[in-house]
Amino acid sequence: MHYMVNTGDTLWQIAQRFRMDADTIARANSMSEPYSVYAGQILHIPRRHRLIGYIVPHAAAAGIADALSAPEPFDEVIFTAVTVNPDGSATSGPVDVTLQLARARRTRALANVTNLHKGTYSAEAADNALLDGDARSRLASVATDCAVSNHLDGVHLEFGAINEKHLDAISELACEIRARFSRLSPWYTISISVPSGWREGPFDLARAAQCADMLVVEGFQRGSYGPPGPPTDLAWLEQQASYALEDVGRTKLCVALGAYGLDWGDYDRAGFLTVEGAQAIAANTGSNVQRDPAHGGPFFQYIDTIGRSHSVWYEDAASILLKLSLLDSLGVRRVGLWRLGNMCKEILSVVSQAVV
Repeated sequence: MHYMVNTGDTLWQIAQRFRMDADTIARANSMSEPYSVYAGQILHIPRRHRLIGYIVPHAAAAGIADALSAPEPFDEVIFTAVTVNPDGSATSGPVDVTLQLARARRTRALANVTNLHKGTYSAEAADNALLDGDARSRLASVATDCAVSNHLDGVHLEFGAINEKHLDAISELACEIRARFSRLSPWYTISISVPSGWREGPFDLARAAQCADMLVVEGFQRGSYGPPGPPTDLAWLEQQASYALEDVGRTKLCVALGAYGLDWGDYDRAGFLTVEGAQAIAANTGSNVQRDPAHGGPFFQYIDTIGRSHSVWYEDAASILLKLSLLDSLGVRRVGLWRLGNMCKEILSVVSQAVV
């Protein structure tokens, strides 16, 4: 974001206002000592966190468009480029050329390697690609070649339907990719998605952190299955981030926030909504939108055309800003956004510019 200097302002006062170090603001504006500012000067106030965006395969074009439309550039985007098949082989797909436009904004792009096969994480693919040493080496080669040939900045490893044995193998895979990258450049990044349910299982996050530059932990609580409720409670997010910090540390932890809505009806499964979709339902049904203090976000109830009652919880710019502020207070300096594509513009603006 930007700040216009007022009469009497000093750089130190401006830094205090934004809870930042004066040297940080000076570097962001290419200032030399002694630092002096003048009334009417426009200063760039950098974010307090690195911002990572996740782009999924079925919304690649829309995801890149969101990254390009953010007022302030993302630091990294994760773009699905390598799919692991059930037999353990890996397919390197095309990388959208418009991704280079995001990189022109100084946004680094990581090639995502995933066992998401036809919309479902394949446990068979994880077994065959990760637990066999030769297959793991072949996957390391495909991932490295994909990043290098497409002029990307590193690799992200995202595997679902896995257990602690798989995570150990992912750590080994990260080390193999690191060894291949080190022959080319020290500036490649390797990151790993932490599996959902990591707190319930004996996952060795400290070991994974040794092999990667960044570990991405889910900061969104509920999916389409019960119990009904908001996407993410603030207390749950605080606990999730605090536990991860113990194992990973501040320099490598990324907490991904979900900007979506859930529509709970007279059934056990909720429907996913975009934020703008939830707001449209509230407007079209004349619903009384309230704000949940435990969630920090809005919710409402409505009756559909066949008489079924629904309750809808969703995130908005205010609730996301609360979550950013919470993560900032804990010392989390990397924040992810799940997912780009159909992203509410107001949330995109808040997240990309927030200095909390």
